Amino acid sequence: MLTFGYRDYLLKTLDKFIIYPKVSYSQINKAHHKGEYNPSYKAIIFSWEDFIEGYDISNDNFNLGIHEIVHAMHFDYLREINESISASIFINQYQKLLQFLKKDELYKDNLVKSKYLRNYAFTNNFEFIAVLIEAFFETPLELKIQFPEVYNYVKKMLNYKQEIHTGWK
Repeated sequence: MLTFGYRDYLLKTLDKFIIYPKVSYSQINKAHHKGEYNPSYKAIIFSWEDFIEGYDISNDNFNLGIHEIVHAMHFDYLREINESISASIFINQYQKLLQFLKKDELYKDNLVKSKYLRNYAFTNNFEFIAVLIEAFFETPLELKIQFPEVYNYVKKMLNYKQEIHTGWK
């Protein structure tokens, strides 16, 4: 559902999913994870329990599957920006969104204070886009009403032509 709007819908930096029943322990960074994207292994690793929960609760703006796929897309498209129209659309629109938020500090402040996106979104730009796209799919109408400019940037990033009015389930 994340790459429906693209002709180039396959990600070159993703070729496998590693699924654990529950939260797993990463030997690489010595921490427990519900999910992670590992570009070195071209893999998304996640807890099946947490993946399912992301779809069972369709309006909480938490969706592990979407979140980790967005990380893979972001990484892939940064590498492919000059070779893929899909990558160019995604990255260019994302940069425009970041510029918009940097330019309009009041708007960004309202986004942060609204708590529409969880605080984790403001950790770094990779987490911001992953959390934002989770919200775009889980509560699109709420995003469109509260932050229409952000909604439109995400819609353009994903090359969606039609409006998204309901969550995916």
